[in-house]
Amino acid sequence: MSASLIIMILLVLAAALATALKPGVSFKEALQISKTQAIRVLPIVIPAAFIAGFLAELLPRELVSGLVGPESGIIGFALAAFAGAILPTGPMVVLPLGAALLQADAGFAQILTLYASWTLVNVQRFIIWEVPLVGMSMAARRLAGGFVALPFAILGAELIELILAR
Repeated sequence: MSASLIIMILLVLAAALATALKPGVSFKEALQISKTQAIRVLPIVIPAAFIAGFLAELLPRELVSGLVGPESGIIGFALAAFAGAILPTGPMVVLPLGAALLQADAGFAQILTLYASWTLVNVQRFIIWEVPLVGMSMAARRLAGGFVALPFAILGAELIELILAR
């Protein structure tokens, strides 16, 4: 059993206990919300895990390593940042895609850059969610902030890779 799974189980148990002990909170309602979320998310997570496995075998290692591998340099970071900015999907696809790319010899720092870019400057989210919900002025400021933060995220990804590679 992985440490992540143990931590998640402990968090679930702590949240369940807190819910059961807190007056005025419905444990039954919390279970119903949890069930609804599981029914909504699991049908996406399970196929996404299979997609990651199949992509890991299908992606040509030489191509992936050359484009976004550990030795791909500034071009690799730029490609990863661009891919993260334009990926029109949510975490159920982006995270398994990153895992598949890692299996196909992508660099850790480049995949961290892809994730950071997807988080900070995703164009699809900007157009579909942010502009309609908060207006162009606020959405543009948030996107500009993402572009300002992205180089720091890339430097952080490279620093993390240097520290963990030792």
